[in-house]
Amino acid sequence: MITNSIKKLIFIILLILILYLTYLALPFAIEIGKFILKLLLPFIFSFGIAFILQPVVVFVQRFVKKRGLAVIIVVATFIGIITLLGYLITPHLIRELKVLIKNLPSILEDIESTVNNFADRLDFLPVDYRPTFENLNAFLQTRLLNLASLPNELLDKFFAYSGLLVVIPMTIIYFLIDYEKILCGLRNYLTEKGKIHLKDYLGELHQVIASYIRGTFLVMVILVFVCTALFLFLDLDFAIFFAIIIAITNIIPYLGPYLGAIFPVLYALIISPAKALMVALAIFLVQQVESNFLTPYINSKRIKTHPLIGILFLLFFGNLFGIIGMIFATPVLAVIRITLKYYNPFTKKTV
Repeated sequence: MITNSIKKLIFIILLILILYLTYLALPFAIEIGKFILKLLLPFIFSFGIAFILQPVVVFVQRFVKKRGLAVIIVVATFIGIITLLGYLITPHLIRELKVLIKNLPSILEDIESTVNNFADRLDFLPVDYRPTFENLNAFLQTRLLNLASLPNELLDKFFAYSGLLVVIPMTIIYFLIDYEKILCGLRNYLTEKGKIHLKDYLGELHQVIASYIRGTFLVMVILVFVCTALFLFLDLDFAIFFAIIIAITNIIPYLGPYLGAIFPVLYALIISPAKALMVALAIFLVQQVESNFLTPYINSKRIKTHPLIGILFLLFFGNLFGIIGMIFATPVLAVIRITLKYYNPFTKKTV
């Protein structure tokens, strides 16, 4: 007869064995996760744009009765606007990137000299913990990206994914055409089967994720225009390039604003400490307005989690998948939070 002590011992042994096998399989699982993420990234990107355009399609459908025609009009207008902005901005951005790549070695040397001079004043810190250029670059290279190879990596990724420029619009069109049909069909099916709890769970999940994507996109667009105007006013070179970096990194909560500010502030520091201070102050003011007024106003369904949990998820996903992982950390955290709200394994009752 198996006693409770033996059962507990067997459970502990099995748990240790599962943890050990998980540890052994973790590198392989991470590679599989990266492959799946790379495979699904175009569809995730398409669905994200579809979430953004869905309210516009509903508005256009008031005047155009057929949803398919409304979808074509909205997607064509969206692509037209993106193309027009690209036509107006891309030549200037390419000129900035060419100058930046050409001057990158001397810029990095100036930044290295400035940062190391500052780090030398912190001689009371251990060498490995001083903010030297070597330490900062090693941290960014292992955790996020390599400063020296950033322009080339961006260009390589752009050409690698350029073939998706045809696939993504078609995916967006098909998803938007069947958007309401899929939602209504799933909602009616769950209602007929009496799965009201699951219907409420999926409904809240859809509402929060859609609101997050739409709000984040609108904030990014506003940040690009505002930061570009501020950098031009401060007579900072590569204004559009730095503004785009700030808008993209702003997706990453808590750490993103500081990561994006590193590039323009360090570049301004080459010119003069006063200019670096002005750039840092401008970015700080923009981030304060964005985080305290703009984002709460635009995105009423903010993902409410404790900052420590958010930072833990950012570091975890950043270590596994780099910048892409940090961008997706917040939506994944939202999915987990809502799932635990409706299906908490530690309580008998669900919400």
